[in-house]
Amino acid sequence: MAEARSYAVRDAGSPSRLGKVYRTYPYDLESLQEAIEQARLRSYYGPPQVVTRVTGRRSTVIRRFERGREVRVTAAHD
Repeated sequence: MAEARSYAVRDAGSPSRLGKVYRTYPYDLESLQEAIEQARLRSYYGPPQVVTRVTGRRSTVIRRFERGREVRVTAAHD
C-alpha cells in the first residue's frame, strides 16, 4: 500500500524544527502551484514560508520564500 502524500505550506522555523503548518494541499500539480503562490504571498507580509512535500511521516522542503521571493533551499532544511 502506498503512503499518503500531500503538500503543506508552513512557517520556515529553524533548520532542525519547522514552524506551524498553515494549510495542507492534495498531491497534484494544481495544488502544488496554489501552495507555492500562497507561500510566496504569506512570506511577503509575514515570516519566511516553506512548501513541503509530505510522505507518510516524512516532510521534505521543496521551496522556501522570504519577503515574497524564492530563496535557495539548503540541505539543512530537509
